[in-house]
Amino acid sequence: MDGLLTAREILSREKALLTLYRELNNQVTDPDLNDMVDRLMECQMNQIDMLNELIDDLGEAPAPDIRYAQHVVQPGETLFVLAQKYNTTVRTLLRLNPDIEDPDEIQAGMVINLPILLPPPPDCFNEYTVSQGDTLFEIAQEFDTTVSQLVFFNSISNPDLIFPGRRLIVPCPDEDGDENGVGGLDFKTVAIDNEINYRARLDERFFAVSTRFQLRRILERFDIRVPSGIDFNEEIVIGAIEYNIVDMSLEDNMITVEVERKARGYHLVTVPKDQFVEEGFYSAYFVNTNGRRLDRDRVEIEF
Repeated sequence: MDGLLTAREILSREKALLTLYRELNNQVTDPDLNDMVDRLMECQMNQIDMLNELIDDLGEAPAPDIRYAQHVVQPGETLFVLAQKYNTTVRTLLRLNPDIEDPDEIQAGMVINLPILLPPPPDCFNEYTVSQGDTLFEIAQEFDTTVSQLVFFNSISNPDLIFPGRRLIVPCPDEDGDENGVGGLDFKTVAIDNEINYRARLDERFFAVSTRFQLRRILERFDIRVPSGIDFNEEIVIGAIEYNIVDMSLEDNMITVEVERKARGYHLVTVPKDQFVEEGFYSAYFVNTNGRRLDRDRVEIEF
């Protein structure tokens, strides 16, 4: 509501003035002047009481049918830091959290509403607070759900960026199973080498293509020939330099490729298109055998 943030700012300053009045009272020794300082302090406390009443009247709780994402404050975090992390402002955070009396003093463990609207939760769900080093992929594996469901129910705009302290809605496992594009992918090796030493940046080591032209352009960097026998009408190609591809799974429009490091060589595999529900855009994520992401950015493919 209009005026609420300004009233809180005034209250914060008035509390600081009250602290100064108390210091002044300790420093003044003349009895007559002490009486004057006492009266000033009383006026200041009355003003603070009136401001608190005004803030109570101005404050409005969020509508009950609106659900916001939440963050559990971590040690050392401030509202300014949270505003930067979640691309918002301190004023917006204060508006969504009317119980915060002093914006300069928030404590670890406090739960902060974020300006991120959530959809209605699933019928069955758990809550999980993100820890340092967590990824959505690892959380999905731990709770037997999918990254896409975590993204949907938590209105996550960037699946690669989650902050410690973010409180997540985690759907319960689907006992009936999910038949809409979730499961393992079959693939076939079309070329593999374990001898040649290639020099490649991390962002060059992983790729997914749907045309011969795309594959040729990538392999030319490493002086590798395009293998014969690939039917690009029916297959896509996924490759890794100095890694072996050991497993692959599909989750909605997300392909997770599990790879294993090796000192030399490369590995190219084909994946039949008929394993995908529909043609369109897909994202490929490359992870090690512990499930940790290896590439900095997801690899996009369209077919």
